[in-house]
Amino acid sequence: MKILYFASLKESLKLSSEEITLATDSTTAQLKKQLIDRHGEHHFPNNILCAVNQEIANDTVIISETDEVAFYPPVTGG
Repeated sequence: MKILYFASLKESLKLSSEEITLATDSTTAQLKKQLIDRHGEHHFPNNILCAVNQEIANDTVIISETDEVAFYPPVTGG
């Protein structure tokens, strides 16, 4: 599955995307754990946003190999 990274996450990882293989019926939480194991917990804090096929997803969304998953830090504004 293709994983996309945006904003400061993209800069800190020095990656805009990568391919990941997951077990069938994995959740976004399981994917996030795999990414934490690969890149470090400091890149994936609790408030990081996840989108599956361009829709915001919580930790219980089941993802498949054909899905596009994106992670990006929350947007702040004033």
